[in-house]
Amino acid sequence: MDKTDYILLLYKMELQHQHLYEVLAKREKNRSLKPLLKKIAGMERRHRSLWAEIIRLCNGEVPEYNVNTYVSFIMLFRRIFGLALTINMIEYFENRLEAKFERFVKTHKLSKRETTIVNRIRNDEEEHERALEDKIIGYGRIITNIRDIAFGMNDGLVELLAVIVGLAAAVTNPLFVVLGGFIVSISGTLSMAGGAYLSTEYEESLRADRKDNEKSAALRSGFYVGVMYFIGTLFPLWPFLAGFAGVSGIAIAIISTAIILTVTSTLISIVGRSSILGRVSKTLLISLGIAAITIVIGYYARSVLNIPI
Repeated sequence: MDKTDYILLLYKMELQHQHLYEVLAKREKNRSLKPLLKKIAGMERRHRSLWAEIIRLCNGEVPEYNVNTYVSFIMLFRRIFGLALTINMIEYFENRLEAKFERFVKTHKLSKRETTIVNRIRNDEEEHERALEDKIIGYGRIITNIRDIAFGMNDGLVELLAVIVGLAAAVTNPLFVVLGGFIVSISGTLSMAGGAYLSTEYEESLRADRKDNEKSAALRSGFYVGVMYFIGTLFPLWPFLAGFAGVSGIAIAIISTAIILTVTSTLISIVGRSSILGRVSKTLLISLGIAAITIVIGYYARSVLNIPI
């Protein structure tokens, strides 16, 4: 990718974000957040005009982009996951693109005027835009608990998939697979919720700035982890509830679990601002590896013990 391509991508990104923040500001009902969103929209408009100036310096024409599809998708995401996580996601992908451009700049010289403009945008974002985005993210309690939600779901998916496919390889009757799965699901839910509650309560008690609501924070953590763990267990379990058994049940369970693991791993990556591809690949590799081991154990147990069911 050459300099012009990067600059066009950055220009398009600023254009998308300008329109997006304008829509977010227009629809936001929180009076504290609305002016912050308007300020960011103004900054994005200014940055877009600066990238347009660089395009002209490169003897290019400023393109027109239709950003309605992008804005509609992000607004749907905002409706599902809330404003805080939406801003976090926007910032995540913006940071990734800017990091690529920074690496490009180190190996390709810019003109003096181009360098001045890029530094102006960079300083503006570091001093103002990032601070406003962080302030908006701070309003969203969902960010505080998104790790509990995602990790609870992940644990439920991984643990139940391992149990289910192992049982399905050992026994042919899906009723026994479902029974064993539900026992593990209920016991795991209670165990994970209790562990999350105690862990969060202990962490809150060690904080120097702890407040009187540390018990409610622990309760929320336990609730989110427990509920999402249980929901996660349903994805590998549903094929056997539907009557599938053996290889077909195992295959559907693995596919269902892999899809949901990809979604939850992506959310964890966005919140933690780590590589999505790396996180998803590692999660799937570990999860499917564990499932493969339990399948082998299940088939071996059936052949050795001559299980008739």
